[in-house]
Amino acid sequence: MEASLHCPNIDDCPVYQNNVIHSEMVGLTYRSLYCLQGNKKYKTCKRYLAISRFGNKVPRNVLPNSVAPIEELAAVAEVF
Repeated sequence: MEASLHCPNIDDCPVYQNNVIHSEMVGLTYRSLYCLQGNKKYKTCKRYLAISRFGNKVPRNVLPNSVAPIEELAAVAEVF
């Protein structure tokens, strides 16, 4: 069983740190919907899925609900 129900990537995630979103309210919404959900919603986050598959190379502007396939994210990866 995991020790935390929060996303394990929150310390370095630009979405969680509000370094990608132009609106603070949008950032707060993403954090509450994906990063901090007790039901482990973070496992549906596109950033989490890409990091899990490819490591820490994910474009900074990838949002949790991105429609881009993970394979495309790897092609344009940069350190987040």
